[in-house]
Amino acid sequence: MAQQDYFDALAWATRLMTAVRPRHLDARTPCEDFDVRSLMGHLIGTAHRGLATARHLPTREIPHVITDVPDAELAATYGALSTSIREAWSPLAGADEVVPPWGPCTASEAARGFTVETVTRGGDLAVATGQPSDAPNDIADRCLPFADAVIPRGVSYDAPVVVAGAFSTTEQLAHLLGHKRTRTARGSR
Repeated sequence: MAQQDYFDALAWATRLMTAVRPRHLDARTPCEDFDVRSLMGHLIGTAHRGLATARHLPTREIPHVITDVPDAELAATYGALSTSIREAWSPLAGADEVVPPWGPCTASEAARGFTVETVTRGGDLAVATGQPSDAPNDIADRCLPFADAVIPRGVSYDAPVVVAGAFSTTEQLAHLLGHKRTRTARGSR
């Protein structure tokens, strides 16, 4: 199930990226570190790290944000990476050991970590571009119980954000990763 959730998260992020228009690229996202263009570059970097992990290659030298992909090719690049990731991860058994950026773990644990990141950043992209921001197929619901255990605090993520109110599961996942969300955070449409 962990790998299928990862594949579903990649497919969702690909659909979100495909819907991004040139007018969106400079829009702010719910994460203050990124505009839409750099967030897409970050998703591409995360996908490269996911692919390298499945292929048992080092991930340390893969940039946090990929900046050398032309704007018109961002979505297609991510889509091609998603296909390659599916092919590379499919033969892995859940108990196989891999080494993602945060250290050795099972393939299932790594897939969960990449799923959490992809769903959270996909939600950021959706909000910034005016798309539905809830991840499909209850992926975020399945991520919540284990997200805190698979994310490296202090390296890539801050302490969880406690916010009052009713939030979607995707928004709750973002809060758990230390990203504050508000109902009014919207980019250009």
